[in-house]
Amino acid sequence: MGHPEEVDVIVAGGGPAGCVVAGRLAYADPNLKVMLIEGGANNRDDPWVYRPGIYVKNMQNDGINDKATFYTDTMASSHLRGRQSIVPCANILGGGSSINFQMYTRASASDWDDFKTPGWTAKDLVPLMKRLENYQKPTNNGTHGYDGPIAISNGGSITALAQDFLRASDAVGVPFSDDIQDLDTSHASEIWAKYINRHTGRRSDAATAYVHSVMDVQNNLYLRTNSRVSRVIFEGTKAVGVAYVSSRNRVHGAQVKETIVRARKCVVISSGTLGTPQILERSGVGSADLLKKLDIKVVSDLPGVGEQYQDHYTTLSIFRVSNETFTLDDFLRGDKETQKEIFAEWEVSPEKARLSSNAIDAGFKIRPTEEELKEMGPEFNALWNTYFKDKPDKPVMFGSIVSGAYADHSLLPPGKYMTMFQYLEYPASREGSIHISSSNPYKEPTFDSGFMNNKADFAPIRWSYKKTREVARRMDSYRGELTSHHPRFHPASPAAAKDIDIKTAKQLLPDGFTVGIHMGTWHKPGEPYDASKVHEDIKYTAEDDQAIDDWIADHVETTWHSLGTCAMKPRAEGGVVDGRLNVFGTQNLKCVDLSICPDNLGTNTYSSALLVGEKGASLLAEDLGLKIKTPHAPVPHAPVPKGVPATQQLR
Repeated sequence: MGHPEEVDVIVAGGGPAGCVVAGRLAYADPNLKVMLIEGGANNRDDPWVYRPGIYVKNMQNDGINDKATFYTDTMASSHLRGRQSIVPCANILGGGSSINFQMYTRASASDWDDFKTPGWTAKDLVPLMKRLENYQKPTNNGTHGYDGPIAISNGGSITALAQDFLRASDAVGVPFSDDIQDLDTSHASEIWAKYINRHTGRRSDAATAYVHSVMDVQNNLYLRTNSRVSRVIFEGTKAVGVAYVSSRNRVHGAQVKETIVRARKCVVISSGTLGTPQILERSGVGSADLLKKLDIKVVSDLPGVGEQYQDHYTTLSIFRVSNETFTLDDFLRGDKETQKEIFAEWEVSPEKARLSSNAIDAGFKIRPTEEELKEMGPEFNALWNTYFKDKPDKPVMFGSIVSGAYADHSLLPPGKYMTMFQYLEYPASREGSIHISSSNPYKEPTFDSGFMNNKADFAPIRWSYKKTREVARRMDSYRGELTSHHPRFHPASPAAAKDIDIKTAKQLLPDGFTVGIHMGTWHKPGEPYDASKVHEDIKYTAEDDQAIDDWIADHVETTWHSLGTCAMKPRAEGGVVDGRLNVFGTQNLKCVDLSICPDNLGTNTYSSALLVGEKGASLLAEDLGLKIKTPHAPVPHAPVPKGVPATQQLR
């Protein structure tokens, strides 16, 4: 049986928010016909999705990986020393939840309050936060849920590096907490939770949790994958359907061949921060000046469509660790025996296997002290006074440790590594944009990430680099810095990076004739490990700070946390949707994804995308006279949650 030509509700985009909306509405009323259209492939039972430890494979930009789409700045950026940023986004059912790092964090309460929209305060949203969660960790606060479809746990294993990191973090003034995702904590470390079901070892993605679960028990949810929504069909200003095309344009002489599906009640665009504004503009919703240039009929003149693109920024620094330390490096570099062993573990006991972890086992949120603020310059201090100072729940930076090198191992020397990520969660740079260049859905858009275009963003990243470096130096496993992944300080500077120590290097290459040779190198070897040594903080000169800033400009990247191109704020202020997510100037059309964020959210954004999806589902249910059913349909492969706080699991 083919798909119907008319349904009640169409959801354009199968990322986290779209999966929530489609699954919740379909499950609420078995007679409501819902169609979900996704440009990528179906993720159902894909082992390269559900095995958590293989996520790095889905980050490859090699021309073969079809699970992500890579956007590149149209123009080089002077703020990045002439570089063009690359911003990937997911291209698979479940969106980022199918291929992301699986890190569980949540935005601070003030982040939601800053939306300044009735119904969207943190207090309003906590019930929905609980509704989506199957929280599988012990906790001492009341902000988590226990019978939702999305599983959160520590995964199947926690490496010793995580405990080493927590001890060293405490030594530099970042105390341990059992839960820093309580909406309030902004300066502490924790064992980093993951979107992994502790009973199955599987990734907890939105498609499995919300869509496949419903399709297993009902027949009113229609899924169309490998199909890209081109535009919304309007009758006047009323949305009545969509036109979609094949995800590839390799037949019919590359002509655009559209399929029309009509919607009796509502069209929901949920194609993400980079996709949703393009669909709106091809549909005639956007800046009238742009649309007229492209010969597109104007349905609603909304100049804010595609504007104020925001993201989070990350830099990463890599450190050497002792040869005795467990890391994933041998697995990641393709050692056959290691891979055979780790894959075999999964087949026997996936819930305990090393693959049932992302190897990102610990992290922190941090705010600077008064003394540290004095060193962060006038630009950041001005931002601090207006944005952070009176909101003590907002961290300035996140940090996390990876038990291995997050890098191309074909470019690395032998050995074992740990990676320190530094994340800027609230960039002052918020002037990026994305716009279509043609009505043809296959044509590349014009894109400006706007990365680092505000000088205030350099200081917190510089400060965080120094902080994570001090943490690394105080870890028992530390054996030097991988100098290729650190700023290029002057060789005579006390801040200059020092690579692997000679003793550890000789353990790696016991028969090597060149270990310790100095010719052709610009760095010094590290000092031998001394457990009794008391470390003094590295002192940095103005020249050293400039070296860090140049390194930031050369290496800062996206965190895949795009937000804000169809903002929920008044139309007169450049808004695109109202507080009920209706697109201004239209009827029966909503946007439900992170493009609606009018301000940034300090979190790995999967949690926020789910929450926006839950809010959107509730608003749509109200419009349609339905009631959301809880608990949701049973998640495939997973035991039914008990609906009570977790206890420690016996092994």
